[in-house]
Amino acid sequence: MTTHPANEPRSEQYSAKGNTYEVKCFGAGPGGIDENAEAVEWLRAVSQGFHGPEPSKESLEKDLAWLHGEGVRLRAVYSQDPVPPAALSDERPVATYCSWDSSLTLGAQTQIPAWLVSEVTVRPTHARRGILRRMMTADLTEAHEAGFAIAALTASEATIYGRFGFGAGTFNTSVAVAAESGLKLKAPSVGRVEMADNKAVAQLAPQIFEDFHELTPGSLKRTSKWWDYVSGQFDWHTGKADPEVRTAVHYDGNDRADGYVSYKFVRGSGFKGTLEVVDLVSPSAQVRIALWEYLCGLDLVTEVRHPNAQMEDPLMWGMVDMAVYEVRKRYERLWLRILDPVAALSARPYRSHRKVTVSLVDSLGFADGLYTIDTTGQQTVVERVGDRPRTDDDAAGKSMPRVELPDGADVAMNIDALGSLYLGAVKASTLYYAGLIKVRDLDALDDLQSLMSTSEHPYCISPF
Repeated sequence: MTTHPANEPRSEQYSAKGNTYEVKCFGAGPGGIDENAEAVEWLRAVSQGFHGPEPSKESLEKDLAWLHGEGVRLRAVYSQDPVPPAALSDERPVATYCSWDSSLTLGAQTQIPAWLVSEVTVRPTHARRGILRRMMTADLTEAHEAGFAIAALTASEATIYGRFGFGAGTFNTSVAVAAESGLKLKAPSVGRVEMADNKAVAQLAPQIFEDFHELTPGSLKRTSKWWDYVSGQFDWHTGKADPEVRTAVHYDGNDRADGYVSYKFVRGSGFKGTLEVVDLVSPSAQVRIALWEYLCGLDLVTEVRHPNAQMEDPLMWGMVDMAVYEVRKRYERLWLRILDPVAALSARPYRSHRKVTVSLVDSLGFADGLYTIDTTGQQTVVERVGDRPRTDDDAAGKSMPRVELPDGADVAMNIDALGSLYLGAVKASTLYYAGLIKVRDLDALDDLQSLMSTSEHPYCISPF
């Protein structure tokens, strides 16, 4: 059972490389800018860290509202050393971090509480002083103590988070579909699509997304700030409304709204241009294909681009000419960190009857040990069966110790590899041949692969 940690202000001091810092934990209060001076400076530091513009007053008010409404836990690190002339005030954090409670879908109607991590920045002039490790370790410890089995984040730099036990757990693609001749499909599309009123879509969107979330492995619950963004009523990046966003809604045979898309037209030479998808949501792949058909059928559109498409996309297979479906980028969307293997592995569905003993290496200690996953009975049984032997890398305090296969274990891996296997985004054999999993023999590898395989590829459409 998970608990919700109290978001009470607290602080501590520490020193590193001759600098003194104060680490503060706090939340955004119910008031606006005038009542949330620390949170305002935190938001300014976040925008600065990601090279964004100085936040507008409206942007700050909106961010404060969702931070308070979602109970987001803010962490900030402040320099305690004298500030030289013209430098940023010591009221501006040199590092930021936040987390909040969400839910991760594992299968149809099956979810697990998830601890989301976001807005991680460290000012380059204060790098390599242990600031990120201090914030991350304290926050994940709090998550573990609160009973959360899994933490998740999206990464702007993929090389950072493996050493904290996060593994890439879902993947998306950025695609472009040629549209000058429309979208030719092998099977007729379902329902009908109508252009829509943006404000009305903002009211419909939360329930349509909730239907998607309940049924789609890899989906994360969205925060309230999404709906103004996807309907063009407020752009986080510019701090104002975006009048170029248009929307359309899909209806089933009973005129029930079961999907929507928001998009922008980007003019090229002359009158023609491309469409860029802002958000495309439905729990049904067939409905999503119908929304694609609508986009590709709009006049003056030469190409439709979607930066958040499925890794294994039914659209491509449903097209008469899949050559006009171009994947321009493949990227990891969701990174997962298993904090409690017993709870996390007990919660997910399994499709095969196997028994595997796994040795997990976790330098932070949350998940380290030997675990047995047994799906041979009527109910899945996952239990911790012992400690794994210590190694020289453990004694040296390495953040990612070398993986060894101890006696009694069928397979062994670092905890980040389990995060990648957890939703079925990658085969165990792929990680084995990459040198990331050790196995007793190939039968053990086959058992692990069968155990962790899923019926559909995970799909997350909620960056955060």
